[in-house]
Amino acid sequence: MDIIDFFKRVTNHEPYDYQIRAWEKINKILEIGGKIVIEIPTAGGKTEAAIIPYLYQFISNDWKVTKLIYVLPTRSLVEKQAERIRNYIKKILEMKGYSKNEAEELSKKLVQIEYGLEETHAFLGFVVLTTWDTFLYGLAAHRTVGDRFTFPCGAIAQSLVVFDEIQMYQDENLYMPRLIGLVVKRLVEANVPMIFMTATLPTELKKILNIHNEEQININPEDTKKPERGKVVVEFKEKLSDEELSNEIKKAINERKKVLIIKNTVNDAIEVYEKVKKFGNSLLLHSRFTVEDRAEKEKEIDNAEIIVATQVVEAGLDLPNVGLVITDLAPLDALIQRIGRCARRKGEKGKAIIVLPNFDEISYKKFKEKIILGFKDVPLENSYMALLVDNKDYGKVIEMVIEIIDEKKEEIVQKKFYIGDLGNKTIRELIKNNKILKKKDLYLIPYSTQPYEPLIMIKSFDKIESVSKYLHDIFKAREALDEVYKEYYENNIVPKDYYSAYIYFKELKLFSTPPEYELKTRPEMFAMLYPLKNAEEKAKNKETVEFNPKNVIRVSYNWLKNNWKEFKKKFELIKKYDDKNSWVYYIKETERLQPYKIYIVDDEYYSKEVGIIV
Repeated sequence: MDIIDFFKRVTNHEPYDYQIRAWEKINKILEIGGKIVIEIPTAGGKTEAAIIPYLYQFISNDWKVTKLIYVLPTRSLVEKQAERIRNYIKKILEMKGYSKNEAEELSKKLVQIEYGLEETHAFLGFVVLTTWDTFLYGLAAHRTVGDRFTFPCGAIAQSLVVFDEIQMYQDENLYMPRLIGLVVKRLVEANVPMIFMTATLPTELKKILNIHNEEQININPEDTKKPERGKVVVEFKEKLSDEELSNEIKKAINERKKVLIIKNTVNDAIEVYEKVKKFGNSLLLHSRFTVEDRAEKEKEIDNAEIIVATQVVEAGLDLPNVGLVITDLAPLDALIQRIGRCARRKGEKGKAIIVLPNFDEISYKKFKEKIILGFKDVPLENSYMALLVDNKDYGKVIEMVIEIIDEKKEEIVQKKFYIGDLGNKTIRELIKNNKILKKKDLYLIPYSTQPYEPLIMIKSFDKIESVSKYLHDIFKAREALDEVYKEYYENNIVPKDYYSAYIYFKELKLFSTPPEYELKTRPEMFAMLYPLKNAEEKAKNKETVEFNPKNVIRVSYNWLKNNWKEFKKKFELIKKYDDKNSWVYYIKETERLQPYKIYIVDDEYYSKEVGIIV
């Protein structure tokens, strides 16, 4: 059985031409190492393009690498992708003569998940699905003999490593992409085969990731077998009323189509979920659920009629039969991914509605001459520079440098203008005190751009008319993304903590046991919450508690700091050795907040339906 016949039997459809080209190149790097970039529009079969050469080894018995490590940007994507790969392996095992029950049990053992909450970080299993920070920790953090296993590096060295949805590995200071670039360089030197996959990747990000010189796997114009999407009609609305929202949802459900609503913040997602859950079988999905509850919710996705979510469903989830996507305005790459969840199969028809988040109609009407939705609306000529700055008068705003003619001096001079959004406290205060019109050099975005940067948001706004084209054309999408992110990459400052990582990866041999060295994997700080029944009583009685990593909720440190006072009682989880040299857990009351700690909150603050409630 050749690899094409194998693919047909495992997936029940013919391979695309680009997948066959990808397999030829992947087979080469399985033998000698190297890297491949697969850049294909959403719903194009990238996962199958990457993993089939590895899975084919189960039939051919020609094992060039023993493991597959599949790295994803977020935990929310891991469970669904693991189930997908397990289903493929079940079919393969049945092809090899295993019964259905045997194949089911064995596939669970062969495909393992590591979230970073495990004790070993050892990458056990033939197929390991993990997140980037867990991958890095297993590769480079503490590995003291006798305490922590020393073989994760060896596991990686014998693996095909797939980095999926790499456009999502960005952060405020581009720390993670820079770190990935360092890791990639060292893995190449160790002859580790790597695959990078995306549908939306700016050129500058490729350079940071150290994958810009690689030959791309793309869909060629002459391909006869290539992925074809359905048709998505995109509408833009400055505001979507509750009546319009209900009408759109009812229409889609009557047509037996799923509805996907994506909000930029958890609080907004919860608010919309409460409005729409009465219209059908509804599901809320965001980052503030326990690991266990989120995994359960992901299993329910296929049965839900209405899915309300945050960015956690932005990429990597193949949701069947989505006929309506309603999304907040977001950066262009995020919009392409969100709308890409709709009408993913040939012949399907769908609709996407992009809505400005928290659009303020009063400000729009009252200060119309000040309103800016995109750079197209800027009533100024010869603007040649736009930067995001911290201005002493306006806070975090977009600064534009304009060339104007000074008639008195008879020369061209530069003048600065600013654009602020409703998420800016200073701007809100100026509106409240009716002082916004007095600021001649200030323009206003009538919605909050949070959690994204206002410069990227209004540059993305300028591109939304063509967003449906970008679903089909990866090259046009890249051109647009390069323009949206131009200033972001040009003016991004390298964070200080990057240099220690640079020295580590430059000076040390990656595949030898490193010294005791704590490598920081993310620039943004986080903390963890753990809902526990009768927490106050357990703390008073100094009871030991059972700790289950699957009940942890990981939240940003800034979010927890802003909401810390909302929790009446807070407790810290304490881990100690007992008399029998076993780990035991206690909780004690605390008011002190620190990053990377686990804090116990009473389960009154948590709901399996909506997550953390504050």
